[in-house]
Amino acid sequence: MDKIRVGTRKSQLSRKQTDMALQALQSAHPALETEIVPFHTRGDKILDKPLWEIGAKGLFASEFEEMILNDEIDIAIHSGKDLPLFLAEGLDIIGVLQRDDPRDVLVMPKGRTPEECKTIGTGSLRRQQCAAKVFPWAECKLIRGNIHTRLQKLMNGCFDAIILAKAGLDRMGITEEDGYTFRVLSAEEFLPAACQGIIVAEGRPALAEFIGKMTHEETRWVFETEREVLMLLNADCSEPAAAFAELSGDSISLRAMYGTAYAEGTAPVEDRLKLAAEVVGRLRG
Repeated sequence: MDKIRVGTRKSQLSRKQTDMALQALQSAHPALETEIVPFHTRGDKILDKPLWEIGAKGLFASEFEEMILNDEIDIAIHSGKDLPLFLAEGLDIIGVLQRDDPRDVLVMPKGRTPEECKTIGTGSLRRQQCAAKVFPWAECKLIRGNIHTRLQKLMNGCFDAIILAKAGLDRMGITEEDGYTFRVLSAEEFLPAACQGIIVAEGRPALAEFIGKMTHEETRWVFETEREVLMLLNADCSEPAAAFAELSGDSISLRAMYGTAYAEGTAPVEDRLKLAAEVVGRLRG
């Protein structure tokens, strides 16, 4: 291919993630030309309701899938954690970038401590579930919008703290020096969302070999494992579900939760999907 059309959401973070994907793709195909096609999805437009009330399945991806199937774009760049359970017929994940930091962060105004935070902003049932254990003194309240909108609401006093993905903060270059205090939440105490920190490309399988040149294989393995957990649970990003896989040599470990249930396990990398099924079986009890 000489040129590729790439769909992305209009937010600054989405554009940054798209630029990262294209940089990886152009490293594999130096002569490739790209055309970025920004789009404002339904999920970006409805900001006064939580995701689970407006039908989160495909909320940030389905319109891009239509654009691919209508030959308006060739691929769409997504945050892995925003993908619907099942992709549109005829489409697949054909590129997976190396995972960035998968952890969550409690973001507070400079000098504040977690113990002083009585209200925490989040739009995620998973984060609410985890926050209830780690910060039992605080109340979670709905927050929506892009990363800068949420940070502005924090600094305007709408919340004492908010929870954001570490990968998003890192990609936007946002640090404590910008007037914040961070409490980075370990995966052990605050299980990340499945595929958090992973950028992926969706497109037709015919482009898999070409786009796949940017794929980081080890990340693809954990991506597939975490996605399998969600599919077996039939739990999309609006559910209180989490899955986190890590590689260690030739083995893969997996931790998962659904609501208050928690399970974990380890297996050889080649048995990663079997491991996902076993862990989900333990979750279901």
